[in-house]
Amino acid sequence: MAGYDNVPDYEIRRQIVEVAQMMNRKGLVGTYEGNISVLKGDKVYETPSGNSKELLTEGKIICVDRQGKVLEGELAPTSETPMHTICYTLRDDVHSVVHCHAPYCTAFAQASMEYDDPASPEFQILFGKVPCLKYGTPGSPEIIEELPKYIKDYDVVFLANHGVLAVGSTPLEAYSRIMSVEMLLQVYFIRKMLFPNVECDLPADEIAKLAKMHDEKRG
Repeated sequence: MAGYDNVPDYEIRRQIVEVAQMMNRKGLVGTYEGNISVLKGDKVYETPSGNSKELLTEGKIICVDRQGKVLEGELAPTSETPMHTICYTLRDDVHSVVHCHAPYCTAFAQASMEYDDPASPEFQILFGKVPCLKYGTPGSPEIIEELPKYIKDYDVVFLANHGVLAVGSTPLEAYSRIMSVEMLLQVYFIRKMLFPNVECDLPADEIAKLAKMHDEKRG
């Protein structure tokens, strides 16, 4: 897959800014939280550290190499750059990584809980499961220790006591995956609050059928 090889730099910057502002409007990040990156060849375009996603502009997007050395831009790279670059190393189909603190996803992450919803056919087809990686200090090497264990098989993962990370072919696809999990979690929460004693799980044979659809969808 060519990815962004033939995409102009300004278009990459535009896509990053667009998704950053969408995350801000949807309340998925605080003022300075979260990060977005796009891989083009051996260059990684990413949101800089300590900058508001609401006020982000194309001129603030920086470019680093896979080791995190700044190639273009005057602002500092995010300390979580290695969390992005390892995803690119592990999966050839991934060209963008999005990390944020979506409230429902982050609640699960802070509880170190994986998400599996046997009552939702949409969840079973789209995700199968969202695992939760063990805690690592944000920006430290520890935070990426378990990524190789999960990111090859899952497009969305929770980071214990931290937030959520998603991969995709574009920033919009990665963001959309987070939004989908976030909305499914809201329904899960409401269902548990309103109907705590109602059995909603799908039959085992139906879950197996949906799991097969999920596997076929991933190819």
